[in-house]
Amino acid sequence: MKKIALLIIFLTLYSCDFSLSGKKADKIDMDFTAVADSISVLMSTYHYNPAELATDQYLLLEEKVRVLANEVQTKQEFIKGFNELWKDGPFSHVTLGITERRAEEMAEFVDTLRVGDNSVSLEWMEETAILTVTTMTGLDTKENVFRAYREIAENKTKALIIDVRNNDGGTFAGVPLIGHVLTDSIDAGIFVSRKWWKNNTKAPNLADVQNLTPWQGWSLKSFWHDVQEKPLTRVKFGPMHPHFNGPVYLLTSNNSASAAEFTVDALAYEENVTIIGETTAGEMLSQKMYDLPFDFQLSLPIAEYYSNRIGRIEGKGVEPDIAVDQRVAMDLAVSLINGARREEALAMVQLELDKMNEQPFGGEKIYLLGNMNDWGKKQNITPQFEYKGNGIFAASSTLEAGSYEFKIAPLNWSFDYGAHPSEEKITIGEKKDLARVPGSNNLSIKIKNKAKINFELNVADEKAGTLYVTQN
Repeated sequence: MKKIALLIIFLTLYSCDFSLSGKKADKIDMDFTAVADSISVLMSTYHYNPAELATDQYLLLEEKVRVLANEVQTKQEFIKGFNELWKDGPFSHVTLGITERRAEEMAEFVDTLRVGDNSVSLEWMEETAILTVTTMTGLDTKENVFRAYREIAENKTKALIIDVRNNDGGTFAGVPLIGHVLTDSIDAGIFVSRKWWKNNTKAPNLADVQNLTPWQGWSLKSFWHDVQEKPLTRVKFGPMHPHFNGPVYLLTSNNSASAAEFTVDALAYEENVTIIGETTAGEMLSQKMYDLPFDFQLSLPIAEYYSNRIGRIEGKGVEPDIAVDQRVAMDLAVSLINGARREEALAMVQLELDKMNEQPFGGEKIYLLGNMNDWGKKQNITPQFEYKGNGIFAASSTLEAGSYEFKIAPLNWSFDYGAHPSEEKITIGEKKDLARVPGSNNLSIKIKNKAKINFELNVADEKAGTLYVTQN
């Protein structure tokens, strides 16, 4: 799979200190094979469909993990190598990390988690509301979606844009995102556990769940229990008040994953919803965490999801109504709202794409992301770099006196520019060579007095950027 995604549950916290010393380190190094064997046992015990563990692709990957276990020397190497192997695994939602909370505590932790108000933003373009949701996890995410729809109703909004292009899933915030748009109840789909596949060889359909009570609730702990105890779990959504009955444009990308895909598929039932962008990630499973020896923790998929509309989403994704590069999906939606015909609007965004593709990074928008804007979560104060030509990008930000850490990257962090080791400090008026490597250090700058700070990024060579910072 393209990436490790989230669905109705993902939250593995990784430790920043993997260092071990002396005999304890040697002992763990010698027992990575035991960890690999424990992973295989957990898979065979809890995976949603044991038949998928008998495929050549899975068996080959399992063998590669055993080879890795014999080659690595540290926990960090084993975790990194394992997750790299699973990026292209036969199914999604498999990750390895360090235990920060015992597996049995994770559901209660996620059920009470608040991720910060910046997971949901509501902006206005005249009488069009733009609702951006970057995760489906968090009590506050769910609450802020409810709040956004109340504000949309109070403002008598004519059109709504819902943006989930950078939403890689989570828990249940998609439920209100769907409900306030629905005009009637819909049977959206079915979660399928290993208890179904124990006695069946065919995929379920709507007739198989007609006599089942749809699952309801907000608790991940309850969901995990129920979905494993039952062969099939029926998913049904109903309308919520206040109802938005105007045109809805739903923006997607191949980064829209897991619970975000669940949401996109359900919204597709409504005639007034137009999906614009790219086919979603195709990573639509439900995962759960399990503890391993030596403080490792494994996440593995315990249920798969079948849409009543399009079938299995895992490995396939949800297709848009209008397929277009996700970078111009917003512009296309705005053009359609403003009355442009589809053909005219597509021609306009194609011209924009042509210009983008002549720029570094293929026109990918890049931003100044740091603790001054909560690493891009405070979108209204996150500066976007403007392309000036000849490989030069420029941005500015008014900063209060203080110390700041930052990097330069797109919002989806598909790449970033940071500091070379021991070269983190930025001096105003001096050029600094940047590193474009995964895990580079943060850049740092100290501002003595409130001032407008200008950032000029030169990426004539995209692999060797240079930053020049000045102060007004």
